[in-house]
Amino acid sequence: MKTSRNPEPSPAQRFRAGAEAAIARDDVAELRDVVLEIANEATDREWAQSCFIQLARHRDAEVRGNALLGFGHLARRFGQVDSQRVRRIVSIAFVDPSPSVREAARSAALDLRTFLQWELDGTP
Repeated sequence: MKTSRNPEPSPAQRFRAGAEAAIARDDVAELRDVVLEIANEATDREWAQSCFIQLARHRDAEVRGNALLGFGHLARRFGQVDSQRVRRIVSIAFVDPSPSVREAARSAALDLRTFLQWELDGTP
């Protein structure tokens, strides 16, 4: 009789599951760190980008800012991000009520210019 065994999840699968659980818990302190972990460790650019798109709208300014910075990390690591969606989010963040989010948007825009040769309105 054959027994089927579920293979152990890969480190990337465990990382993704942990990040998705953190996003679902919506614990601000945890999310501030998880966003940076996704930026530096995710192996699936599209998934990471979708996390940042979601978190760029978060109620906490530091989470929003870290998500914006994440777009720059993805540009550096993968050499691409979704132009239409990311440009819009970064452009909107230039007028965020939070000065730290506006600064993160400027930093992200500089990274996008450096790594993808993008020009965004509002980039210093």
